[in-house]
Parts: sequence; C-alpha cells; structure tokens
Amino acid sequence: MTSLDIDMGNTRTKWRFGGSVGALRSPEVPDLNIEPSRVRVATVLRNRDVLARVIADRYGVVAEFAATAAELGGVRCGYPNPARLGVDRWLGVVAAWHRSRGPVVVISAGTAATVDFVDANGRHEGGHIAPGLRLLQDVLDRKTADVRPQGSVELCAAPGTDTETAVSSGTFLMFTAFAEAVAKRFAARHGQDAEVFVTGGDADLLADSLSMPVRCEPHLVLDGLEIALP
Repeated sequence: MTSLDIDMGNTRTKWRFGGSVGALRSPEVPDLNIEPSRVRVATVLRNRDVLARVIADRYGVVAEFAATAAELGGVRCGYPNPARLGVDRWLGVVAAWHRSRGPVVVISAGTAATVDFVDANGRHEGGHIAPGLRLLQDVLDRKTADVRPQGSVELCAAPGTDTETAVSSGTFLMFTAFAEAVAKRFAARHGQDAEVFVTGGDADLLADSLSMPVRCEPHLVLDGLEIALP
C-alpha cells in the first residue's frame, strides 16, 4: 500500500508519495499519476470537511486525519487540553523524539516560528510561538513605509547599507537570536546531549545560521504522520 501523506500548513502544503516529495500553495493537493491507496493528513487549517471531499473526489479514498493526543509513541503531551496543541507541532515532536530517544528541541521555521521541548523520558514541556521570518518582514512592511525588501535580498547578519537590506538583516537577526536563545536555555536544563531539530519551510536557512549543531529535518510532520496513522 502506498500512502499519500499531506502536511497542510498556513502557507504551504508539503506532501510525500512513495519516494517523491513536493510542496504546493495551501490548500492545494498534488496531482498524481498513480492513485494512492491511503491519504493521511495533518492540517492546521479549518477546512477539514472541504479537504475530505476534495480528497475523495481526487483520489477515490477516505482521508485519514491525524489529531493531537494525550500520548503517542512514548511522548506525553504537555498541554492540559491536548486538542489546543497544533497537530503539526505534535507530530513534529513525536517524530523528533523517536529519532533521538533523548531530550529534544524542535524548532519549526514557517509562517510562525514554533519551538517545542521534550525531555529524555518523552515528557513534552510545552513551547513558544513567535512570528516567523517572513511574517516579521510583513508586519514591519504594514506598519511602516517603503521598507519591504524588493526582489532577492541576501539574508545575513551584517548591517544593511540601505533600508531594504537593513530590514532583511534586522528581521533575520531577530529570527535566529530567538532560536539560539531557546535552544541554549533547554540545553542548560537538560545537558549538552540535547538535540536540536529544525523543520519547516525556512529550515535550511535557519540551520545554516545557528551556532550549535542541529538536525535539519524538513519533513518531520510527515514522519510523525506515519507514527500517528500506521
């Protein structure tokens, strides 16, 4: 059986089918040459009924939706009401802990920058949510005049010599400093063997910019789907 796995976020939909992976603008779903035998979905959008109909029409199968649970695969949710924790965050921490079997920090660099912590015993300690890199730039652009970077602007920590690069470097520093700070605080509590996982649309960019060793795993949510819906 070949499953089509879908991670539908606020901005992008990532998918995996056999050995193929791809990304589309949310809430689009991929066109495939071969119909899948199953479709497993993690979505943060409130479009489940519509999406279920689209999947049934497109692929001829009933969609299976993952949900946050109090416990999954040895990881215990830190939220008193697990349903309040986004399923993408939940599947990411479960997949990361299964890879490490030790204390982990999971940083998702997407529209929002989310951070979650799991100790060596699989206890989810909660996390943080902050604006992602693009959202930081969007907010600054909406509240000020003529500051949004136009075209391709290199992201770096060096001071900008024009407004556009100053915005790019300033938001980039905020983004990376947030990730550095939370990862180092967790390591101080749990020891230097704590692993840092980076996932999400800007995972490669963030992983290349952090001073500590990280595991860049852009498809953690899809990996978690396999655990939640085996």
